[in-house]
Amino acid sequence: MGRCRAFKYVSRTLVAAALYLLSTSGIASEPGDTTLFRLTGSNTIGADLAPAQVKGYLRAIGATNITQRSEGEKHWVNATLHGDPVVVPIIALGSSTGFKALNENSADIGMASRRIKPREIGMLKRFGDFTGPQAEHVIGLDALIVTVHKRNPVSQLSLDQLAQIYRGEIRNWAQLGGPDLPIRPLHRDIESGTRATFDSEVFGASRPAETFVYEVSGNHETRALVQRDPAAIGYLPYADAEGLQKVAVKAGELAAIVPDRGIIATEDFPLTRRLYLYRNPGRYNAHVDAFIHFVESHAGQQIVADVGFINLTPVALQVPAYANAPDNYRQLMETGSRLSISFRFADGSAELDNRALRDLQRLQDFMTREENHDLSLTLVGFSDYKANRNISDLISRFRALKVQGALLRDHQMGDSRIMSVGAFAPLTGDSEQGPVKNSRVEVWIN
Repeated sequence: MGRCRAFKYVSRTLVAAALYLLSTSGIASEPGDTTLFRLTGSNTIGADLAPAQVKGYLRAIGATNITQRSEGEKHWVNATLHGDPVVVPIIALGSSTGFKALNENSADIGMASRRIKPREIGMLKRFGDFTGPQAEHVIGLDALIVTVHKRNPVSQLSLDQLAQIYRGEIRNWAQLGGPDLPIRPLHRDIESGTRATFDSEVFGASRPAETFVYEVSGNHETRALVQRDPAAIGYLPYADAEGLQKVAVKAGELAAIVPDRGIIATEDFPLTRRLYLYRNPGRYNAHVDAFIHFVESHAGQQIVADVGFINLTPVALQVPAYANAPDNYRQLMETGSRLSISFRFADGSAELDNRALRDLQRLQDFMTREENHDLSLTLVGFSDYKANRNISDLISRFRALKVQGALLRDHQMGDSRIMSVGAFAPLTGDSEQGPVKNSRVEVWIN
């Protein structure tokens, strides 16, 4: 959606409802300041991205005198709207705190750098389905960058080696070809979505930190310790790892890579994660709805990129052809370009997940640009099922057909082709994550 269209949408949906909310239902953080809405949760989102999005949204609806005040992990964005002082408070103390705040009605939007957990779904079920498209919004992508001191020669680690380091099975850098130094692993606190992503990808589930692991209070502390301590190893969001010594990560049979924006955008990198906003589906707030729509629009997605994360706007990528790829897929890789969109399915089911539902519109917008009118579209289906090749091929074909059908039915895009490659090129060997990560549909243009 273009910048002007996004702004017009925001204005039209708010003219009446926003004025009513401002006069009747605000909660003032300072005398005379009306609270438009409240965000609580992830420090990864709340530190820079959320304040930038709030400022962009306020500008879009005509606010003036926009300022920010911060105290540690708490921020207040103040402005003047229709002549009245307004404020949007942002509390960034970890993803778990966002869901607790939604449960206690002390926040209108929960920020999370990982997906809502089953126990949180149960806690909030009285409000509605927090896994549905009305509640769950993917607003961008990030990746955890494994980082070490600049003088550390260790440049590559597998997920298994990371697990051994944090479990204490590898305790000295000399065991990995580095200096004779005891390894000092740095770990985020238990409330952190960044920690939850690391634990999920490396261990397969959340686990307590070992006694020798140092728990940091936030990403800034991780960065400072890695820069100072030759024995340290930690992980940081993509935007916070600039200028640090980055370690390539290897998962399964895939090559070890230090991720760039393109590979993160496809969600193929093993430590990629989604950034989420969650809203209460049982409550209506005009500003909450319009703010989330703004964040998902072209203007909001540009802010995601400007802050340093990876936005969801499709871009064409040049991907080297795999030598062992099936003939039809290798030919497509040699002659075409891959879009950064990859369609995935809810919990490995036959239904598209919430990001995929919105990516259908993003793909339509990309293909209807004047410069893209002559492009042909190929949807490549992948399966996680390895036991039987015929069944695997059928499953991967079904997934491609599912996306093709949604494009035709809901977006009047009937000129795509499909290709199925079975269980080729799995992104993970983990039995629990495989159905979600490996079962996917890539988008190629030629």
